[in-house]
Amino acid sequence: MHILIRCDASLSLGSGHVMRCLTLADALAAVGCKVHFACRSGPGDLLALVASRGYEAHALSVPDRRSDFEAALPWQEDIEALWKALPAELDFAWCVVDHYGLGHEWETAVRLRARRVMAIDDLDTRRHAVDLFLDQNLSAQMRTIALPEVAHVLAGPRFALLRPAFANPRPECQGPIKRVLVSFGGVDAAGETLKVLTALADLSELQVDVVAGPANPHWTELVERCRGRPTWRLWQHVEDFAGLLRKADLSIGAGGGTAWERACLGIPSLCVSLAPNQRANAEALAVAGAHLYLGDAAQVSGAAYRAAVQTLQASPGLRQSLAARGRTLVDGRGATRVATALLGMELHLRPATFEDTRLLFRGRNAERVRQASVNTDPIGWEQHQDWLRQVLAQPERRLLLIAETLDGPVGVLRYDRQRGQGAEVSIYLLPERLGQGWGEHLLRCGEQAVQRHWTDLESIEAQVRPGNLASLQLFQRAGFLLRDHQLQLSLPRISS
Repeated sequence: MHILIRCDASLSLGSGHVMRCLTLADALAAVGCKVHFACRSGPGDLLALVASRGYEAHALSVPDRRSDFEAALPWQEDIEALWKALPAELDFAWCVVDHYGLGHEWETAVRLRARRVMAIDDLDTRRHAVDLFLDQNLSAQMRTIALPEVAHVLAGPRFALLRPAFANPRPECQGPIKRVLVSFGGVDAAGETLKVLTALADLSELQVDVVAGPANPHWTELVERCRGRPTWRLWQHVEDFAGLLRKADLSIGAGGGTAWERACLGIPSLCVSLAPNQRANAEALAVAGAHLYLGDAAQVSGAAYRAAVQTLQASPGLRQSLAARGRTLVDGRGATRVATALLGMELHLRPATFEDTRLLFRGRNAERVRQASVNTDPIGWEQHQDWLRQVLAQPERRLLLIAETLDGPVGVLRYDRQRGQGAEVSIYLLPERLGQGWGEHLLRCGEQAVQRHWTDLESIEAQVRPGNLASLQLFQRAGFLLRDHQLQLSLPRISS
């Protein structure tokens, strides 16, 4: 399945959009997708990095003349450049667009070559015409611009696009602050890194790691600032940024994507906004207790940085609280969930056959599946075979479905017809698919399949083992309502 990602990086725009799209691309490639990037070429474009990661990189040879990167691009010009850059015979199952300058007009036009469209956007300033929409910020619930009714929305840090390396938090540290990591992204055109280093100059007891990208215009000054300080190290390229961040007792950075990385690893942090689009989320993270927010970078002095570091040095309890709250908000599996949501729209359901006996036996007897089931007892092989024969012999009463995607089976749905116009659903995921967000997609696809099988069906019911909060929340996200201790989904009438 071919997927197109449209995003840009530049010296003024920064690298954040391309970097988070590379994370999503890795998750999609892991399940067999062929990912292509389309980016405007120019200084700091990261096209070479995209290609080095194994993805097709299509350069759009059209300059970006805007001074405000939240302003709209001339979308017709951009589409024409895209068509010129792409091979004429290449069409896409999906186009993912992560760009502050492109909105609903562009998304409508790209459907000439893409069957479905997904937008990644953390601003509330433009309309969208998409099938899937991602806003990974805490402020996502406050959006005011309406999305199309058909759009499936992924909102909040549960879907933060982080590399797998960030999924394992650092052990809780109760000692003093010994090591500080300073990073303001791949560009830092405003020179915030220099301001922080000036603030830390008098705190000689600290070991400081300074991460600045190759596009940083202040590189020479940073080299001078770190020279002669044996406990300071300047990094231009870090192969394992997660590993370096995990060693820090405190991190200082911006309110973009690295805010999620710091939270996920449980690193106490000081945060500023480098651009207006970072402000709302940085403030929301502070309200949630995940970091200390100092305000817009242009208004934060070196003295304010120094005072904040000293406050955290004197407050180990506050540091532990910031770390714990960050880990609660972000678990590091967002990229897998987003890829699952995208591929969930490609999910295929087929009727089970007796050839699926071993697949069903393995899935139903998996430890985590049994513990979440109403009946937690293991099923014997002979008993399982007899049960499957009975189910397959009663299509008028039972419907057993296998859900599959590009790289194989995902899970199982069973519908048992009840008296009247109702049915009861049972669901489980194969053990290797647990925790990836597939359950809701199975239930929604199954809803359509069971209505086609029994056209007079009016409702679906479900039972959840007492105390199984995860299953209860799954059914509620899929539209089931809890009524008299019973989960129920009412179905719309199908026109004859």
